[in-house]
Amino acid sequence: RTEDSVPWRCRSAETGEGSILSLRLVHAAATVSGRDQHHTMSYDELPNSAPHTEETQSRKVPMLITLTVLALTGGTVVVANRGGAAASVVSSSLQAKDSAPAGPSGPRDSSASCIETSDAVMSGYDLVAYFSLGSGDSGVQGSSDYTSTYNGYSFYFSSAANQALFEASPTSYLPKYGGVCTYGIAGESWWTWETIKSNGPNGDPNVWEIINGELFFFMYKVPKYKYDTLCSEDGVSAIIAKGDANWANYTSGDTDSYFNTECFWWDDDCGMSNDECIDDLTDDDSYACESR
Repeated sequence: RTEDSVPWRCRSAETGEGSILSLRLVHAAATVSGRDQHHTMSYDELPNSAPHTEETQSRKVPMLITLTVLALTGGTVVVANRGGAAASVVSSSLQAKDSAPAGPSGPRDSSASCIETSDAVMSGYDLVAYFSLGSGDSGVQGSSDYTSTYNGYSFYFSSAANQALFEASPTSYLPKYGGVCTYGIAGESWWTWETIKSNGPNGDPNVWEIINGELFFFMYKVPKYKYDTLCSEDGVSAIIAKGDANWANYTSGDTDSYFNTECFWWDDDCGMSNDECIDDLTDDDSYACESR
């Protein structure tokens, strides 16, 4: 959170192998304590997002002390989301920084935790199946029995028919922005290629939307709602174009070369502790980008 307690969306809550940027440690402190004293970053303010003062003050001091110790010792802190899911946050000596979208600064590889090529894209969910599902339906888990390979990544499908459809036209079914959170790519400016590779923004195979014939994923329903709201404010074409430009910049134009295989959030309704849930914002389950 910033100094005025505005939350951020689509951050990763999961850890991968190896070193993790201290952005995760800093924002774990921000999420639980309600205030980040380590640096300032600029976020878009979201409605009804300020934490309860009593909760903020009661958690602030002990959590910051704990995180300080962990930062010095290289330890790990576990943060629970409102749905009960736990996420480990690993400390690092690297400093978080506020920056505009930036592409790879060195040799690009697929060894970072979020885009490991050894695991199936989108946790093995069938990408073709989304195009026959109803709005709001959960994704369909694929099987290693029906596996296709594209740009070094494995894609699972639930049937031989869906596998054949993908192999006939892979780019028709690839997830936008590799399957990370669409709102994070289009609506949040502080991500860099390094933090995306190692830290998200998380996607959820069960929180998705098809817009203009393309498949978009989100961390959970609140970022989806925020993105859909931007559709009405900026226009569908404009918000998609913004995300496309950011993703092309992050990947140096290799937009179909990197896919999410590790960084997922499995609480469809709520984010991390102190974040609002979708019920805090709307009881309308029919919202969608193309209808706004």
